[in-house]
Amino acid sequence: MKDRQALLEYQKEQGKDVFGECDYIVSFIGDERKRSRFVGVFRVSAGKPRNGNFYYDLEAVPEFEDLADRLVIDWGGGTQAWHQWYGRKPKEVIEILPRGYIGSFPGLLEIVLDFEELRQLTSHPEANYEWRHHLSAANGVYMILDNSTGTQYVGSACGRDGIWQRWSDYARSSGTGGNRELKALIEKDPGYHRHFRFSILQTLPSNITRDEILAVENLYKNKLGSRFHGLNRN
Repeated sequence: MKDRQALLEYQKEQGKDVFGECDYIVSFIGDERKRSRFVGVFRVSAGKPRNGNFYYDLEAVPEFEDLADRLVIDWGGGTQAWHQWYGRKPKEVIEILPRGYIGSFPGLLEIVLDFEELRQLTSHPEANYEWRHHLSAANGVYMILDNSTGTQYVGSACGRDGIWQRWSDYARSSGTGGNRELKALIEKDPGYHRHFRFSILQTLPSNITRDEILAVENLYKNKLGSRFHGLNRN
């Protein structure tokens, strides 16, 4: 997840030698209330002074990787303390989430997924039941943003399994979904899907007709200019 990578970069550089007495650090990301999700265990090298700060080489301990983003603990009353000493304040394990779980469902219009998150989501539907339930029930207009260029592709989904089915097609086809412009990008660079970000622009009623949903799709294409400056051809 994106917040996990940000934490890994953040903890490598500190304003003072906070890890000077540590052989290992156990990292967590704060969740709702006092919950924290496990990131990993890291072997710590000595801090190296750099520009007034201390920089650490952190080596992930692979034996714990299976629990990353799955093990949830109660961080305790010291929610403002970003670091605590292991053994001095025992932590209760609240739950171990299923493999493939990508996080709590944020609401349809709050979804922003990169391609790897989308692939993990659609590959583990049971672990992400709430996501599948809502996306399968939703008709709507969605957008794929190419993060490397800022160009956009606008599409729509309706009918059986709604947006879930359409986005599953993208996950299975390395991000092309059968679209010519997206396919051309992938043919030039098989890993280009790493630049794709998926979101929903508008949800639509379950009884909407195909013509009506295409009209809304075309409206967004016109608003965003995705035919002239984006990835839509029609």
